[in-house]
Amino acid sequence: MYELRRTYVTLPAQERRVASILQRMGQILVDAGVRNPFHVSFSNGTTPGDKQLVRMTWTSDSIESTYRGGRENPPEYTAMMALRNELTTDTWIEFNELMDDDKIIDR
Repeated sequence: MYELRRTYVTLPAQERRVASILQRMGQILVDAGVRNPFHVSFSNGTTPGDKQLVRMTWTSDSIESTYRGGRENPPEYTAMMALRNELTTDTWIEFNELMDDDKIIDR
């Protein structure tokens, strides 16, 4: 099992707007059966943390390309991508393996 976290760098003061867009986009993918449940987090100065960063985090049994055959984004998702892209300046993704009892090393 893997944890995937995509981080977006937003334009100044656009963290909450981008987080709102990502929340809607993520739900569209969950409803379409393309993504597992997720959460979105951000800080725009009301809590400690880096400003202008919004993160979407989810888990998956495997790491799969978004370009894999047979996968199509719902039209409403594609439309929201354009809006998200207007409000962000950079993005990256992290992949981490989740720990479970089967992976524990007894030493």
